[in-house]
Amino acid sequence: MTDSSAAHTAPVSGDSDRATILAGLLGLAEQTVALTDRLLACAPLIESRTGTTSSEDSTETVEPARPGIYRDRDGDIWHKTSAGWRLCLQHGVDVDSTSVWEWLDGHVRDYAPFIRLAHA
Repeated sequence: MTDSSAAHTAPVSGDSDRATILAGLLGLAEQTVALTDRLLACAPLIESRTGTTSSEDSTETVEPARPGIYRDRDGDIWHKTSAGWRLCLQHGVDVDSTSVWEWLDGHVRDYAPFIRLAHA
């Protein structure tokens, strides 16, 4: 009588390769999230045009006046332009950035306060 259990427990080569690739991609994703968190933690202070560091516009509950890249209270990333607001990253995931939201009509204000990360 032969033992066929080895045949049932041995991984198929294709499945093993997929598992290895998936594990590698998940590891990269975790590293990306960790690095993004570190970057955002450093972001509240920005350099003004004069080169000095300030916290102007750092925690506004009203619409920020200047264009730029902002983080909302949930950690999502927005780009304010003269045309309105574009959501760039939501929960660390790239979103449809072609939609433009308005501060009042688009309810962007519901996600305030915003912290300015960079000049546009």
